[in-house]
Amino acid sequence: MLSENQLLNHIYQTAEMGREGIRSVLKYAGEPGLVSALNSQLTEYEQLQNAAGSLLQARGEPPKGLGPVAKASSEAMSTVKAMADSSPANIAEMMIQGSTMGVTKSLRTIRDSDVRDGEVRRLADRLLKTEQDNIEEMKRFL
Repeated sequence: MLSENQLLNHIYQTAEMGREGIRSVLKYAGEPGLVSALNSQLTEYEQLQNAAGSLLQARGEPPKGLGPVAKASSEAMSTVKAMADSSPANIAEMMIQGSTMGVTKSLRTIRDSDVRDGEVRRLADRLLKTEQDNIEEMKRFL
């Protein structure tokens, strides 16, 4: 069983990965509606990451962010894909793939966690809902 702190770190890192993914493609997203949607998602990920970080710090544990290798490889891959095809459909597909991975990993992590604190559970559920909402929002651009 994973601890609540491990779940909070998962939320923190998943939100960070979402932020990094959006930042790496945002400069290639020329369509105003897509830019607006990505900026909204970026704000939501920032709020999730801040909330998870605050809960961890309140528990006496500093948040563990993504490693530099994970960040760099994710950004490089996203940049190359976006440079090759910066159409709204391609960027939306990339975002859907990222959010789908976030849903899958989060469901597995939540299932494997011993969550008793309602605030932690609500934050985990909010992350899942955010990822699912992001997928639905990006479908408009396919």
